[in-house]
Amino acid sequence: MIGIIGGNGVAATNRLCQIIEEKCTLDGAFRDCHHPEMIIWQATQAPSRSMYLEGRGESFLDDYVHIGKKLKVCGCNTLCMCCNTAHYFIEELEDKIGVRFINVLTEVSKAINQIGGSKIGVMCSDGLREVGLYEKEITRLNPNATVLYPPQYLQTIVTKGICNAKNTKRFLPISHKDNPHFCFSQVCDWFEAQGCDTIVAGCTDIRNIFFRKSTIQLNYIDSLEVLADAVLKISKQQ
Repeated sequence: MIGIIGGNGVAATNRLCQIIEEKCTLDGAFRDCHHPEMIIWQATQAPSRSMYLEGRGESFLDDYVHIGKKLKVCGCNTLCMCCNTAHYFIEELEDKIGVRFINVLTEVSKAINQIGGSKIGVMCSDGLREVGLYEKEITRLNPNATVLYPPQYLQTIVTKGICNAKNTKRFLPISHKDNPHFCFSQVCDWFEAQGCDTIVAGCTDIRNIFFRKSTIQLNYIDSLEVLADAVLKISKQQ
């Protein structure tokens, strides 16, 4: 059984469950028993992952270890986190909990490798960008790849979009400057202008409001959908 440490954010975790249900149904599921057994823990009281990596907050490690051990006791033999930034501690979590984790950064990097991405634009939290996890994992599997982050003024817009994807501003008209869809669209347009062949939505909250279909010229990889695919793949093996 798979355990999901969610609440990071809440809407993204709910969206993950929706994506998994829809993928199962489109794959032929028509009874409840055709869907994977999962336990979702909305870890809303754990400290901010990004703020910790930015040096502005407490560590979330102990909270996630506590939750992971509870999920293990409940019978979960595979865990995952609905948060890219939380993967900073993935090795420590596996070691302290004693359960394997789905690594969404690795899964995203595999997806890049499969499509032959070479110039990769990444939208992610300030904290994840600060520690450089995505470029380390992408270049580990794709040594010739180039990873590009937006300039600071656009990174500020990414952060604004992530924050607003969690609040009522996501219900504003889509063209409104505070609507996160408008924020992420600007950043994607910039990546495209820089000649990127792949864009990674490296924060699961982005999917709360924004998704862009891949084209022949530009691939779009959504980390939340990648996580959903990984959950379904492993659930079929169990």
